[in-house]
Amino acid sequence: MEKFGDGLLIMIAAGLIVWWAIRRFDRWLHEPPGSRLRKLAQAGGVERDDAVELLEDQGFEVLSGKHRIPLGVVVGDEPSMPTRLYFDYLVSRDDKYYLVKLDRPRQPILWTASGLREKLLPYALLFPDCEGIVVASAQERQVKIVRFKVEAGE
Repeated sequence: MEKFGDGLLIMIAAGLIVWWAIRRFDRWLHEPPGSRLRKLAQAGGVERDDAVELLEDQGFEVLSGKHRIPLGVVVGDEPSMPTRLYFDYLVSRDDKYYLVKLDRPRQPILWTASGLREKLLPYALLFPDCEGIVVASAQERQVKIVRFKVEAGE
């Protein structure tokens, strides 16, 4: 036969779990915009190189570097296939955050609307708090900021 203490312990444990879940949801709901980016900025170190110097010369503060975002792709009922998305740096300027992709000769960026969409839109969708994506070319000493905006349909 059950003892009164067993039921009481189960009720207390269930109450604590419900309280914890409500507290976590409330914290997530009221989390300020950009907190995910601030966590990323604290996570990565920065190695000094030509790209970092170029970004700093353009007025950016380099917060962290070399980030890898793990993703899973599921097609139909197949098991999840792992993949990754990389970006080179997280920078800030005027209290706004930017992701940085380096323009590399072996993976050049096609500077058309469709080329930029294919290459950079996933970053803008994963990090909507970013002001834009900085494309830096250390060889050409050029920095361009790419922003996406949704236009009214016709």
